[in-house]
Amino acid sequence: MPIESFDEIAINTFWNELYANGGWSLYCGYRFDSSANSTKDRLFVIEQIYASSWMLRHLQCNSRRQCRLNKKSLFTRMEADMHNLYPAWQAIDISRRDTIFGMVDGEDWRYKNCDFERYHDVTEPRLIARGNIARAIFYMHTQYGLPIAKHMFDELKRWNRIDPPSKQEILRNNIIEELQGNRNKFIDNSSLVERISLKLLMQE
Repeated sequence: MPIESFDEIAINTFWNELYANGGWSLYCGYRFDSSANSTKDRLFVIEQIYASSWMLRHLQCNSRRQCRLNKKSLFTRMEADMHNLYPAWQAIDISRRDTIFGMVDGEDWRYKNCDFERYHDVTEPRLIARGNIARAIFYMHTQYGLPIAKHMFDELKRWNRIDPPSKQEILRNNIIEELQGNRNKFIDNSSLVERISLKLLMQE
């Protein structure tokens, strides 16, 4: 099945099929119910791990609208690729926006009961989210030729090693294959990440 538009994924597929049995938000591990993106006190949104702003910068588009004009454009496929999409608590999605991933000194949690740290333009997620993030970014890098910031590259490789694919991540990969028609090979074999050499540098 070809990748649909991001709007189609958001309305029809992400919550209703990929997370038909509910799940947990990536950064905080908050539980959400089947086919619902909200609980009594939290709203959950779709987080793009490889940020759409990075995609737009790489494609030299001024806006999503400009890059979306051609429905079959590369941006349309990248933006809607479910291997790059995770559920996140809305407050975290806003905090993380357009920051790079890395390590932050100390343990200054931004939210109670959520190991999420941000300092200036760097976001440090909880340990059990780091491998997922690394493998999503390396997937986007190899699938679409998207660049990675030089100082983020080695850290992501380390995250992939210290946080190997979990049963949940493997199950998610299986479901995405059914819905989208392809797999993230770095979840199937995380050691493949070690073979990646950084040729495309993200503009900083």
